[in-house]
Amino acid sequence: MAASSFPACGESSVTSTNASNPTDAASSTDAADDASPAAPAVPYALVETRQSECYDTTVEIACPSTDEAFFGQDAQYAGRQPSYTQSADGLTVHDNVTGLTWQRAYAERKGWTGAKDVCADLNSAGLGGDSDWRLPTIKELYSLWDASEGWPYLDTNAFPHPTVDSHGIFWSSNKYAGLLESTEGSMPGTAGAEMAFGVNFDTGHIKAYAIVDAAPTHFARCVRGNSYGVNDLHDNGDGTITDRATGLMWAQADSASGMDWEHALAYAQTQNASTYLGYDDWRLPNTKEFQSIVDYTRSPGATDAAKVGPAIDPMFACTPMTNEAGDADFPWYWTNTSAIGEKDGPRDAAWYVAFGRAVGSDGKDLQGAGAVRFDAKVAGQPGGQSRSVNFVRLVRDPK
Repeated sequence: MAASSFPACGESSVTSTNASNPTDAASSTDAADDASPAAPAVPYALVETRQSECYDTTVEIACPSTDEAFFGQDAQYAGRQPSYTQSADGLTVHDNVTGLTWQRAYAERKGWTGAKDVCADLNSAGLGGDSDWRLPTIKELYSLWDASEGWPYLDTNAFPHPTVDSHGIFWSSNKYAGLLESTEGSMPGTAGAEMAFGVNFDTGHIKAYAIVDAAPTHFARCVRGNSYGVNDLHDNGDGTITDRATGLMWAQADSASGMDWEHALAYAQTQNASTYLGYDDWRLPNTKEFQSIVDYTRSPGATDAAKVGPAIDPMFACTPMTNEAGDADFPWYWTNTSAIGEKDGPRDAAWYVAFGRAVGSDGKDLQGAGAVRFDAKVAGQPGGQSRSVNFVRLVRDPK
């Protein structure tokens, strides 16, 4: 199998049609309120992260070749570029890739129930002439995530955003399958509290947050359209699993051991050299690809006994481990997407997806299995928070 083709390092292939003023948007796309472009044929079309540079453990580098360290990064694989069409009245934005239509404005901080009420109020008001507005699922909300710059991780031309540092967290409709175990730091709520997932578009994280309806905790932006983010997993019987909804093929097993980020990238090339499972174009997934296979109904601490386990479909194998609190748990997995550890800082961290508990420093579940967080690429490096040694699950794009 031939390796995937990659764009020139640092070259942007964005074809966004968004605009900050309604007149520009209408003239650039000839779109009207009732004439949004059709959604693509792929039912779960993943939108490119827009990360266009390569990095070592701290700084930007020339994108490496296959025989060099740090090969296989997010910037070296092209995906579907984001494309938005703003309505003529400037009140809604249609995503031409996912087929979803979004409220352009955002609602000020609400509790989780209050956020759902915001969308119900839009239905009463008939925003855009429609009455099917709802709070987005976590996969729908994360489709807007944009790593071209970071802080915020959002196209702010298409979507107004609170001032960075205002804790720009937006609620999703997904409740966490488990309960809050740790209340360290500024996390609201008490141990045993119910939680719901949200995206912090300032820092880029997905985390589960305690539901404290008495407090106006996070922002809301409503969505409408056909269901997006539903997997169609097929066991190929050869150690691979294909998600027919996204078109991606996954390794059924993981790496069985943890490693730092540089060695995670190298692991993919080692497997390619041995034609792992019959293919030589495996790579680490980017953040959006990996988040696409999270099963948010599952958790090692799920309150429903039938849903206890890693936050992924049981047809995938996840290596058991013991976490920092000494509890039976499951790993976190590296992506090939670099992260900015702190505002205006270098991309000295990388994103991972927690398929086990997203624990705090006490080893207790703080942010939920299914969280997307980052850590230092090398153990002991400044900015390290929880684990710099994580597992790997490989992916390939058969197209």
